[in-house]
Amino acid sequence: MGQAKKRGTKEQRIAEAREKQMESLDISQKPMEEIYQEFDLPEDSDFLGYVINIVKSDEYLASFSDSIDERRVSYAKFPELGLRFEDFHEALDVGKKVAEKYETDICLLFETAEQYRVIPTFTINLADFSQ
Repeated sequence: MGQAKKRGTKEQRIAEAREKQMESLDISQKPMEEIYQEFDLPEDSDFLGYVINIVKSDEYLASFSDSIDERRVSYAKFPELGLRFEDFHEALDVGKKVAEKYETDICLLFETAEQYRVIPTFTINLADFSQ
C-alpha cells in the first residue's frame, strides 16, 4: 500500500492511466466549441453523450449488461434510442466488448432543432488493445 500512496489517490491513478491510454491510441479531446465549428453544428445544439455504432448494420447499442454467466446486448436503428455514455472511457470500455463481434465506432450524439446528428470519433480496433 505504501507504493500506491506515493503514486497518488486512486482517482489520480485512474485519470493518469486513462490519459496514457488516450495517448497510446492517438486520441486527443477537442474543446466542444471546436467540434461545433468543425461540424457546422447550430449553437443551440445539445450534446447528448457518446453512443456506440455498429458500422456494418448502422445500428446503435441500445442496452448492454455483462456478467460472468452471460452478456446481454440489444440494438436500435436510431441513434437517439442508443445507450448514452457521459464519459468517453465508459463508452470505450463497453465498445471494446461489442467490438469483439462487430466493427464498432464511438460517436458523439447531438440534438439540433431539426434532427439528431451523429459524429463518428473513434473506430475501435481490438489490435490496439492487445498486450
